[in-house]
Amino acid sequence: MSAECALTKKVNEKVDVYSFGVVLLELTTGREANDGGEHGNLAEWARHQYQSGGSIPDAMDKSIRYAGYSDEIEVVFRLGVLCTADLPASRPTMNDVVQILIKCSEQTHHKSKTERGPEYEEAPLLLPKHESRRKQLSNGSGIDMDEKSDFDSIV
Repeated sequence: MSAECALTKKVNEKVDVYSFGVVLLELTTGREANDGGEHGNLAEWARHQYQSGGSIPDAMDKSIRYAGYSDEIEVVFRLGVLCTADLPASRPTMNDVVQILIKCSEQTHHKSKTERGPEYEEAPLLLPKHESRRKQLSNGSGIDMDEKSDFDSIV
């Protein structure tokens, strides 16, 4: 829970962004929200890990660290840190978060497509089981990913 929500008991979009950021950090690190060691909670631990110049791959969950998508996992980790910023005004909007995740998904899709070669072009729906139908449909979202946002540096 974000500090401002704990103090004011009011929920708004920035509180939701904070909570979503915690979920992103849980997914990328394999830690629980209250597992921050000496830093108290996961958001503080991740922020410290990121700001101290610590290795982000070392912070990743060991079960996904070598899955071949370390760049994408790093983007999601950094996005989690951004979403859990102390100041609500420093957090992105959920629209910004979605745009970053879609852009990351499209880069992953492009990378997978490049690595698979021409046979992928002929049968794009015949994807391996580890890719979801949601990924396949992400290109038809109608969202112009060429638009620049303040958070393009994350991806």
